[in-house]
Amino acid sequence: MGVLFVFVDGLGFGDTDPAANPLRSPGLGFLGPIVASDSGPPGPGAVRKVRFAGRRGWLAAADACLGVPGLPQSATGQTTLLTGVNAAAYMGRHINAFPSGRLRALLEEQNLLTLGARAGRRVTFLNMFRPDGLRLLLEGRRRPSATTAAALAAGLRLRTVEDLLAGQAVYHDVTCWTIHGQHYGVPLVTAEEAAARALKVARAHDFCLYEYFLTDIAGHGQDRDLATGVLKNLDDFLAAVVGGLDDERETLVVASDHGNVEDLTCGTHTANRVPVLAFGRRARETVEGLEDISQVAARLARAAGIPGVREGGEAEHG
Repeated sequence: MGVLFVFVDGLGFGDTDPAANPLRSPGLGFLGPIVASDSGPPGPGAVRKVRFAGRRGWLAAADACLGVPGLPQSATGQTTLLTGVNAAAYMGRHINAFPSGRLRALLEEQNLLTLGARAGRRVTFLNMFRPDGLRLLLEGRRRPSATTAAALAAGLRLRTVEDLLAGQAVYHDVTCWTIHGQHYGVPLVTAEEAAARALKVARAHDFCLYEYFLTDIAGHGQDRDLATGVLKNLDDFLAAVVGGLDDERETLVVASDHGNVEDLTCGTHTANRVPVLAFGRRARETVEGLEDISQVAARLARAAGIPGVREGGEAEHG
């Protein structure tokens, strides 16, 4: 295994007030002390050493606004994370939800999965897709997210229910709680089981991408109960991944595209800086000196041995 990149949608550094910030909720033994500590986020370009279960990691706080007025948004933020291009500056504004045609073209040309596949690296997208959603995507009747567009551009086979049942995929909610009991025959799994599956798949690849977006949904809904639940699932999953990581050979990186769930007093994204967290091999150098999210892709590429990604680079085609 090279790198397991867990992209978390809508997770920023928030206030220390637990009434506003569900990351301050009791029971978050991993994310709480790291992302919602009384110390606040590290300064721009600085890193903080963190520890969990005897493992040492490194935390940076990245700007997601990227020098563009307005609140950061998903399409440009995720494209930035996956390409290393400041997509908001490239488009002249922040773009929400799904990538536009121009962003899709950028993703198709130079995202981490595509560049890795071209270079002969073993790359994969861990998320499982439901049969109905997969069919609509492949028929062109559903717009892909940035992560899905990146996987399709790289020619990757999207993982299915059959992969999940074989222990070769993880659903976007970690434990399958949103899909259990439907006609797909998917059982509930524990966060620890999902983490073991993630590590198993990642160990067969140089770069493995997993997306968790329920944090953003909970933030938009200002739903305290949902936010607490989805953060607990994520917390348990990440804790188990870190616990199973081979520090000498494997790297876990966790990053977000913008803030949201850390402030339930508003239903919009926030301008808060976002965590970039690394455990394992080359963890410190992966986050050290990092100031904004346009630098993340190059750090991931370096750790995974993927060539052609410049830190805070420009699009190859305009």
